[in-house]
This record gives sequence, C-alpha cells and structure tokens, in this order.
Amino acid sequence: MGNDKHLLPLVALLLIRSEITLGGNILVVPGDYSHWHNMRVIVDELVARNHSVTVLGHTASPSINYTQKENFKYIVFKINMEQQDAQNMWQNFIIAWMNKTVTGIRTLMVFWNMMSEFDHYFEAACEGMLLNQELIASLRESHFDVLLYDPILPCSNLLAETLGLPKLVSIRLSLAYSMERLCGQLPAPPSYVPTVATQGHLTDHMDFIERLENVLLYVAHTAIFKLHMIFMFDKYYTRVMGKGCLSFWHVLLCAHSSW
Repeated sequence: MGNDKHLLPLVALLLIRSEITLGGNILVVPGDYSHWHNMRVIVDELVARNHSVTVLGHTASPSINYTQKENFKYIVFKINMEQQDAQNMWQNFIIAWMNKTVTGIRTLMVFWNMMSEFDHYFEAACEGMLLNQELIASLRESHFDVLLYDPILPCSNLLAETLGLPKLVSIRLSLAYSMERLCGQLPAPPSYVPTVATQGHLTDHMDFIERLENVLLYVAHTAIFKLHMIFMFDKYYTRVMGKGCLSFWHVLLCAHSSW
C-alpha cells in the first residue's frame, strides 16, 4: 500500500503530459480559394486537437493571407509567377466552369485549352517547392509525421516521397475520379456515379441515354487525364528527380496514401 502512494505523483505527471504526447507534427499543402477554405476546416480541427500544423504555400497564391496571425505556422516559398497572373488564371477558369451554355465535347475542348495556363502555374509552384534545396532541408529538419495535401497541386505526392513522409489526400478532385479510382480504389462505376466535370445535368438517377453519355465522359476524361500526366508530369518528374526516377503514375499508384 505504501509503494502505491509513491506511484501516485508519477501517474499524475503522466496524465498531465498525455495530451502533449498525442500531438502530431503535420505538414499541410493547400490549394486556393474554396480548396483552401475546405482545408482550413481540417487545419483548425487538427490544431484544436493539439497537433502542430505547418501550412506550406507560395508567394503567388491569390487567396491565402500569409500575413494574418494564426494558431498554426506558415512557410512561404517564392515562385516564378506573380499573384495577379495566378488570380487572372483562376478567374478565367471559374468563368468557364460556370458557363452553363457550354456542354459535352465543347467543355472538354475549353478545359484542354486552359491546361497550358495551369501547367505553367503548377510547374512554377513545383519548381519553387522541390528545387529549393534550402526549403527541403528545412522541412526535413522539422521532422514532420505526415503530409496532408490538396491534390490540385500534382507534385505534392513527390514532396512526400522526397521527405519520406506518409501522405493524406484531402478531397476527390480528378476528372472522372481518375486518381481516386486508380490509386485510392474509389468505387465509382460510370453507369451509376456521374463524373464531376459535367455541368450538373447528370445525377445518380440517369436514364439510358444519360448513362451512355456518362460512360463516354468517363472514357474521354480518363484518357485526357492520363495523357496529360504522361506527357507533362512524367517529363517533369524525370527533370526534378533525375534519370531512372519513378513515373507520375508509379509514384501515385505504388506509394502508400490515404484518400
């Protein structure tokens, strides 16, 4: 009984410090506009649960105010693009997305033409992040436990590989759920699940013609997405990581992720 009394202060100390030991060190790579607002909800909840959160962003982001005081930490890296150019690009995308008069194949053509602008934006962000050796060294020294990222920045998974971190993907994003189906095994049969890139006229209650349209959109969106990743990001991954590096799809499909 006497020995038990001596253990009470130790037990009390362990209980006091238990909340601290449960907190993780989380690196977050967000998107812009609504993507940041969605991610912000997750970030605030992580902070409320006593996790240490660091948000990694770039100087051209049109929607994240890095000067505002927060209960989490910002790390900002410079990229070769002005904030106004990024804002104009996103506004043009939103206008095209909200245009209800453009449907079907015409929609695919509009977004295909806009991909070159996004390629420039994403390439600038990826180079500013992955080729910045000082930044990478600083991130390694921070000893993060996990990377939580918005898949709108395609090279975020490569950052996780570079840092040797497990990764969490925040939202479903890709056309026809290409990444989510092939990497995350998302159950999305095209006869029943409408693709996200349509203008809202397809739902989970479709007649035969609508199901046929949805299947064709899945085929077209998946083909465009794969070709774009192969011709754009496989080449980029080789340039960043050197010859013999893994392709975009290999990193995406074989690396451990949670969706």
